[in-house]
This record gives sequence, structure tokens and C-alpha cells, in this order.
Amino acid sequence: MFALHDEGRQPHVHLTVRVLGADGSRLNPRKADLALWRQTFAQALRDRGVEAEASPRRARGVIRKAERTPVRKLRERFVERKGPAPKVLVGAVHDAIDGRAEQAPWERAIHDRQARIRRALVAEAVALSRSDRAEDRVLGAALAEHVRTLPKVETRAERLARMAEEQHGDEGRKR
Repeated sequence: MFALHDEGRQPHVHLTVRVLGADGSRLNPRKADLALWRQTFAQALRDRGVEAEASPRRARGVIRKAERTPVRKLRERFVERKGPAPKVLVGAVHDAIDGRAEQAPWERAIHDRQARIRRALVAEAVALSRSDRAEDRVLGAALAEHVRTLPKVETRAERLARMAEEQHGDEGRKR
């Protein structure tokens, strides 16, 4: 089953696959399998004249995973004053306001990975810009522009800390 989402930002398709085969065997795709499926699907769309890409979030500079549906629903109820704040969100806000002394290892890894990706993209853009082929130079310029427009690397903890700082200044962090 396919579901097309076009909320005006980035049209995308969700695909649901039945995990139990007719012979009773169970489908257990790995991350690499899912990536290959996305790439194959995007290629099939391009073959039919539909502009499509299958880039992973990190290649687009998106480092935060989407909020899990149950947490999003709880947060929405809280915002509408119809329920309590989700505990996971309360904990994250408290951590941000209290200002952890050092960055968590996974946050450092996120920053390091994004730095590596961006360096590789810049190196490729420079190499393309030096090509004898005009189409390579155009692609290099487009790639360089893509890197320039990638969003700032900011984890959820960093975003919450920044928001607390903007809202409360120094006194917000000293509570």
C-alpha cells in the first residue's frame, strides 16, 4: 500500500509491505534493504518522468528523527490543554534548562557525521567545478548551493536549550 503526502513542503510516499508471505515466511528487511527499495522506487519514478530522490535524512542535513506518533499525540493533547505533558518531553526540557555540563556522546557523533558528510559534499562540488564539462560545473555549483542551504546542525537537546535561553535568558538556566 502506498500513501502520498503532499503538505506543501516536500511531497513524499509512505510504503507499507505485508511482512508475512503467502508461504508463511516472514519478510525481515534490514536498513540496507530499505535504502535499496527507496532508491529503486525513486529510479522507477524518474524513469516515468517524475522527479524523485531517495536521499537519507542525514544527506539533507536533517538530523532529528520524526517525533513518534504516541508522543506527538500526547504533546498535541497537552498543547490543547486536554492532557498532561509527555514525560519524555518534560525530561528533555528539564535537561535543557538545567544545562548539562557536556554534550552526550550521540550528540557529538551527530555533529561529527554531519561534518564528514558536508566536507565530502564540498570536496565533490569543488572537483565538479574544475571539470572540463560544462554540465559537471553546473552540477558542482548546484551541489555547493545545496551544502550552503543545509540546515544548521542542532540536536533536540541543543534546540530546547537555545529556546530556554531565548525565553528566559541566564535566569532560565540557573533554576
